[in-house]
Amino acid sequence: MKKNVYLIDLGTGSDRNLLPLGVGLISSYARSRPMIDADYDIHIHFLRDDPETIAKSFVDPAVIGMALYVWNKNASLTLAAELRKKFPDTVIVVGGYSVPKQPREIERFLNDAPEIDVLIHGEGEFTFADLLESLGKTGDVSAVSGLTYRTTGRFVTTPQRQRITNIEDIPSPFLDGTFDALMASHRDKVTGVVWETNRGCPFSCTFCDWGNADVNKIKKFDLDRLKAELDWISDNQIFYVFLSDANFGIFLERDMELAKYIASLGRSNGYPGYMAINWTKNSHDRIIEIADCFASGNVETSVTLAMQSFSERTLAAIKRKNIKSESLLMLKKAYHDKNLPTYTELILGLPEETYKSFVDGLDQAMSTRLSDHWTCHLCTLLENTEMSSDDCRSKHDIRTSVCSAGLSRRSSNNELDQEFEEVVVSTRTMPPDHWRRAYSINYLSSALFNFRSAFFAINYLKHLTGFSFTGIIESLINIVSSDYTTFPVFSRGVSHVSQQHDKITHGIASMSEVSELGGNMALPHEAV
Repeated sequence: MKKNVYLIDLGTGSDRNLLPLGVGLISSYARSRPMIDADYDIHIHFLRDDPETIAKSFVDPAVIGMALYVWNKNASLTLAAELRKKFPDTVIVVGGYSVPKQPREIERFLNDAPEIDVLIHGEGEFTFADLLESLGKTGDVSAVSGLTYRTTGRFVTTPQRQRITNIEDIPSPFLDGTFDALMASHRDKVTGVVWETNRGCPFSCTFCDWGNADVNKIKKFDLDRLKAELDWISDNQIFYVFLSDANFGIFLERDMELAKYIASLGRSNGYPGYMAINWTKNSHDRIIEIADCFASGNVETSVTLAMQSFSERTLAAIKRKNIKSESLLMLKKAYHDKNLPTYTELILGLPEETYKSFVDGLDQAMSTRLSDHWTCHLCTLLENTEMSSDDCRSKHDIRTSVCSAGLSRRSSNNELDQEFEEVVVSTRTMPPDHWRRAYSINYLSSALFNFRSAFFAINYLKHLTGFSFTGIIESLINIVSSDYTTFPVFSRGVSHVSQQHDKITHGIASMSEVSELGGNMALPHEAV
């Protein structure tokens, strides 16, 4: 009788339930090995529920594998504890970007999570399959590369596994029936898919999960395979596709061919209809044509101009190079002339950024064009990134606050699945009071200018006075803050941003519930 294996990816817990590509690929590859296919039945679970309900749905699991990310780590570990209680002899394995690689962090993680037996480091397909085969043969996993396992009173980390040479060795879960089974049982709950055309990133940004030598070489999936997957997505009427490539557009001819195919599917039957894309960095001129191609098939997307900062000192500190400001303005015009929307991406709290350089960058991100927006993320320290290292923290005097992580349009976390993120709240060049001012001006500028609630008024004032966008907004904030009676709604917005700042610095939460959203959480500018 076959043993049961369960692969779990609890997703983000937001209003998007995406077919889980990571565990899908792990399942597909494992089942491609004859011994595993003969000895194990592999099941995928990707919908959130209370841990006890999920545990009751599992039948005698021999092995359970869980994908850990910053948005589901604690929910997954809470579920793992419930599964351990119900199935004491099950081997529980975790992998994903939130699994630590450094010895000290590995020890801390396993001490805090006694229900976990094995950690998988890096790509999981081959490692998990080797693990299943070893457990099936002898139960000894010491010869499997790329993992850490518990043994009597200690933890053992095996030699690092080399990256997969040919990712075509991994069958497609779209094409081998893996996702057909999920759609058959959960079609009404699936709102989109995660899709991958290549794997790896040539850049080394210190704040990013991808920014390490382990994944600098990009491996590509075969075009015929990708087109067949797109056919599956279209035939299953999947509207939303999250493209998990680090740099779509980096292979211009190949990615243009894919864009043309996607556009043809969009024209013929309307699916897919939206592509969420991480565009390639510093080759924005290349992707105008690709974005225009999507638009020709009525496939919506938005072009990210990933600047992160306009400060040269900051860019050097985070190992990035940006295009020149003049080139950025020309590119925006080229996109907008084709009716293609753009948004500039910034990060608040990066090393070497000052209040002045951040606000100057915010001004450069703003424009008079209705098709142009910006988004500013808070800098958070992610597991295994260079910026989270002791050396980087010390060099830039990075101070952080660990608080409850929120996801917009999601109900407030309960105590069982509360997630946490480590937010940078000051650096050597941006002390706490400067970070607070930058936080406020960022979110209130976004509410007033980015969301267009005072866009035309601010542009008119800039025309009349010659003041900068941020200078005008800062003046508005000062006026409103001193006269609640005249501006009760605006004052409430300013107050909300201030209170949210305090919640971060006091280690409470990165966003809060908003009554107008039915009690769901909202980013500060959305709330305002």
